Amino acid sequence: MAIDERKIIEAVAGLGITGNDEGLIPAFGLYLTQHLADYYNRISFAMARRLEKTPELIDDGRTLLVEAGHGCAFNTFGGIMKSAEWDAVVRPMLQTREDWVYGMAAVVNAFGWGHWTVRDLVANRRLVVSVSDSYEAEGWLRDYPQSDRPRCFLANGGVAGLMNLLYVGDITQGPELNEAYYKKLFRGTESFTSTEVLCRAMGDPLCLFVAQRLS
Repeated sequence: MAIDERKIIEAVAGLGITGNDEGLIPAFGLYLTQHLADYYNRISFAMARRLEKTPELIDDGRTLLVEAGHGCAFNTFGGIMKSAEWDAVVRPMLQTREDWVYGMAAVVNAFGWGHWTVRDLVANRRLVVSVSDSYEAEGWLRDYPQSDRPRCFLANGGVAGLMNLLYVGDITQGPELNEAYYKKLFRGTESFTSTEVLCRAMGDPLCLFVAQRLS
C-alpha cells in the first residue's frame, strides 16, 4: 500500500478550501457546504429522538439518517474520486483498487470529521473502519446522556458508500453520478451495508464500522 496519508492531508489543506459568501465550497468538481457540525448534529439527533418516542418508529430515524450518509458518500466521495484534485494528489499513489479506500480515508481526515483508520479490508467483501473523535458521537456525548444505540449515522452510511462505489459500481472508471447509478449501488442485491458495532456515544473508546454485503 503506497498511500502517503500525511502528504494527502497536507495537499488538501493547502487547497484553501473555504466557503464563499453563500456558504458554498467549490472544490473537487462539486459544491460542499460550510456550516457548523452542531447544526447537522442537533437537527439529526432531534429527529431521531422524536421518532424514538414511538416504539414502531425507533428504527426509522436511523434508516433515514444512514440513507443521508449514503447520499453524502455517493455525491461527495464519488465527486472527489472523479475530480482533478484527486487525479493530481491521490491518483499517482494508487496501485490497486484497495488503495482507493485508503486514499479516500486520508482525504476524509483532512476535513476534520474525526480520524478514519482502515482496520481491515478484504477486497470486494469487507471493510472495517474505526473513527476517533467522531463529531457525531462527541456531539451526542456533549448534549445528551450516554446512548443505548450508535449515533454516527453519516459515517455509517459513508463507510458502506465507499465499498459500493468501488466494488458494486466502479468509480475508478469515472461513471456519471446519476440516479440510476445510485440505485445500482445502494438498492441492488450486491450492495454493501454498514453496521456501527462500537460508538463513543455508547461509552465505547472509539467508533467502529463494519461494511459487508447485504446477502
